[in-house]
Amino acid sequence: MLKNHLKVALRTILRYRNYTILNVLGLSVGVAACLLLYVVYSYESGFDKFHSKYDRIYRIVKQTDYVTGQTDYTPGSPLPFYAALKVDVPQFEKLVPVYGTLEPQVTVLGKDANNQTSEKKYYEDDDGLLTVPEFFDVFDFPFLAGSKSVLKDPNVIVLSKRRAEKYFGNWQEAIGQFVKINNKTVMKVGGILANPPINTDFPVDMVVSYESKRQQPQLFGFGGFESWGGTSSNDQLFVLLPENVAPASIDKLLVKFVSKHYNSKKDNFKIKHFLSPLADQHYDDRFVNYSDHIMGKDVLWTLVVIGILIISMACINFINLATVQSVRRSKEVGVRKVLGSGRSELIRQFLSETVLIVGFAVVLGVFIAMLSMPLLGKISRVPADLPVVKNPQLWLFIGALTIIVSFVAGFYPAVVMSGFRPIEAIKSKIANRSLGGVSLQKALIIIQFGISQILVVGTIVTIAQMKYIGNLDLGFVKEGVYSVNLDEAYQTRFETLRNELLQIPDISSVSFSSDVPSSDDNWSGNFAFDNKGKDEDFQVFNKFADHHYFQAYGMEFAAGGPYQAGDSIGSCVVNETFLHKVGIKDPQEAIGKNIRMGGGEWQPIVGVVKDFKANSARDAAKPIMIMPVPKFYWLAGIKIQTKNVSKAVGEIEKIYARVFPEVTLQGKFFDQSIEEFYNQDRQLSLLYQIFAGLSIFIACLGLFGLATFMAQQRMKEIGVRKVLGASVSSIVALLSRDFLLLVFIAIVLASPVAWYFMNKWLQDFEYKITISWWMFAISAVTAILIAFTTVSFQSIKAALMNPVKSLKSD
Repeated sequence: MLKNHLKVALRTILRYRNYTILNVLGLSVGVAACLLLYVVYSYESGFDKFHSKYDRIYRIVKQTDYVTGQTDYTPGSPLPFYAALKVDVPQFEKLVPVYGTLEPQVTVLGKDANNQTSEKKYYEDDDGLLTVPEFFDVFDFPFLAGSKSVLKDPNVIVLSKRRAEKYFGNWQEAIGQFVKINNKTVMKVGGILANPPINTDFPVDMVVSYESKRQQPQLFGFGGFESWGGTSSNDQLFVLLPENVAPASIDKLLVKFVSKHYNSKKDNFKIKHFLSPLADQHYDDRFVNYSDHIMGKDVLWTLVVIGILIISMACINFINLATVQSVRRSKEVGVRKVLGSGRSELIRQFLSETVLIVGFAVVLGVFIAMLSMPLLGKISRVPADLPVVKNPQLWLFIGALTIIVSFVAGFYPAVVMSGFRPIEAIKSKIANRSLGGVSLQKALIIIQFGISQILVVGTIVTIAQMKYIGNLDLGFVKEGVYSVNLDEAYQTRFETLRNELLQIPDISSVSFSSDVPSSDDNWSGNFAFDNKGKDEDFQVFNKFADHHYFQAYGMEFAAGGPYQAGDSIGSCVVNETFLHKVGIKDPQEAIGKNIRMGGGEWQPIVGVVKDFKANSARDAAKPIMIMPVPKFYWLAGIKIQTKNVSKAVGEIEKIYARVFPEVTLQGKFFDQSIEEFYNQDRQLSLLYQIFAGLSIFIACLGLFGLATFMAQQRMKEIGVRKVLGASVSSIVALLSRDFLLLVFIAIVLASPVAWYFMNKWLQDFEYKITISWWMFAISAVTAILIAFTTVSFQSIKAALMNPVKSLKSD
């Protein structure tokens, strides 16, 4: 029986080729889009889920609430936190301190720890952790050689297999050899890890013993193991809870712990530590992770919704075309029923046809998706070497998608056609079915174009927002500044570097600083102002820079000016937002007033710089203090004024290599760094563009097919009208009017939905556009023009047909 069903189904598919092609095209595009989105979703939602104790791993995070209403978040804990917590809260099964990331320069020494001539130097960006042996009891990163116990000793490093091969060629021979970290500390290779999974937020290609930090805290981060006053987001604590222990019970203990160890005299802010599950680490943008790769759950669910919408549109196409097709196949159904076929038999027959069509579409969709896989990095952070084909979950998803689409797309048409009455079917008296009094085809067209309208409006809004951000006045000049890394150990050579660089005619300024004006770095602290005896009710954000900083980045002053070279008084510059928060309206009044950071010395304000965007457009302006502190100069900002940028960069590299032969240069243009702020938003914008285009394509396929069948159904009517003198334009208008009305209804219904979701997305930005009427107008006109073009093709074809040909049977 199954063989007969398939044989008849194949014959029917070949007989109605145009119908089959339209359905396969629509379904294959929908399947391909769904598969690509699933790959992104699967990758982003699978971070660190491979750990066997995943659901019991938590990170201790910190929330600081100020009386002004400001709230700051950090995943870091003070260095003494670890030892004190082990004593005061023994309920943890494991307590693991982690410092990261090292971002080291690694010099490969080989078997000689005293090797002074090695030229094998590598800069490992966003890589490297320091931790204790218990780290490997909590997280599943297996050893290929050695064991976790080697991390009990200082100056020991564990490498991944791929990193060991990079440094030493053969990973089996790496144990016992030596590397030097940042030209300071020699490390002995004590173990080799299996290459970590591709979707982990822990950069474990190199793991250094935490004892190295205890003995040399100044080389790995800031602060001391006795200081409760400072917190770095790099110093994090992870815990493994015993089974059946609720996180809420630990949070209560942490409240008592904080009140015991923190300074209770501070009344302008309140500190709270609590447990944040590992399951949230990749998604909670309040707390940075070691990979700096955070995917908001709202974005992740946006991908899911778009995937469902696209495949739903493809199914709607199938239902729409199949329902119209049922009129053409009514006689076939009538004959089958007269010959004894039951309704269930017919349902199985029609479903088998659907399964075949869906099968062809899935195969084609998989092929399209595989061809498009290299382009996936444009709309996501999915790595190019992701082993997609070997992922069994993907093939399970493809199987499930085939079954679901076959049922969803095929069930309703099968029920409709199997329900025809034999006499009516044979006499061709079957009319288009209705659903709730509204033509099913019309309802489905409204749904399709409604979805398209939402995605098109989303595309227009995201493009407008990205353009707005690109034209935003940042308060500094981002073009032409080339930033290179500095090593504070060679600070005595900084001026040599500056002087030699300024000999290049195309370089106008060189500045040394801790940070560029706009970045993800947020170094903040408590402070007192204007010689008051207590701290202010908010924190000030710090940048450390020399007096050339303001010229190199083109920053403007509202009052005063930069501090002088070699300023021994410790002068500083603040921004306008700082003045607003301390209640000063005239910038000139701030000149000469004093600031004291923490328990430091009072410093006079010598300048007020105009507000600049210190972070992304998502963040409000922050109170900023800029001061010269040479020990924190980690970057050189080099202002290049030439069209021949590559030549200037080449000269910079030569001078840098001559001045700092020990250091590997890492350079990047400042405007590239700013672009990275908005990578995810640009990817979302591109995602909307691509899938808005796909949704329109799928909707037009269905509209084209429907228009074709409707034109054929009204062929005799058109012939009569032409005989009676109707013009081609009037016939085109007649056939197009109903479809355009449906598109207009879809626009009206979808526009409020589109406004709601895009307005919600814009709320994440401090600096944003206002959604305007013209965005909906452009989307509406685009949809109407596309729909009219699609329908008019068949309308014109029908209108131009010789009426004799259409009426000859009568």
